[in-house]
Amino acid sequence: MNEPHLHARILSRPELMAPMRAMLCELASRVGLNETECGHIALAIDEALTNIIRHGYKNDPDSHIWISVWELQNPTGLRIQMDDLAPNVELKKLKGRELDDIRPGGLGVHLIYSLMDSVHFSRRTEGGMRLVVEKFHAHAAANSYANVKHNSQV
Repeated sequence: MNEPHLHARILSRPELMAPMRAMLCELASRVGLNETECGHIALAIDEALTNIIRHGYKNDPDSHIWISVWELQNPTGLRIQMDDLAPNVELKKLKGRELDDIRPGGLGVHLIYSLMDSVHFSRRTEGGMRLVVEKFHAHAAANSYANVKHNSQV
């Protein structure tokens, strides 16, 4: 993977989530994502950061989160990678609970999966966790998928 277009390190503090969301939404709109797609990115990133801060770092305000962003082409979109040094989580547990299990909280992972086009959780070899998500412009993604389907039928 090439150098990220943006690389940031933030402290694990909730008050830093809004500026990060704003920066990612601005970048998303500059690469052609619409307002709805930008909103999906903002909500998914907000949920991911909340999980890292609350569950991974147990609200320790002085831990670090690294965020890298790549602009994607064909289809147009963004790849966002978040790395932390929180204790590893069992990857099987990183799926949203059933929606009919009605109770407060616990929908963050479900939202991330439903809002983003690609989601991948992994353990980092140097410790901590990595989340890579991608969001594509709906029109560009549809054309790209149609081309792939068309080419596979030839």
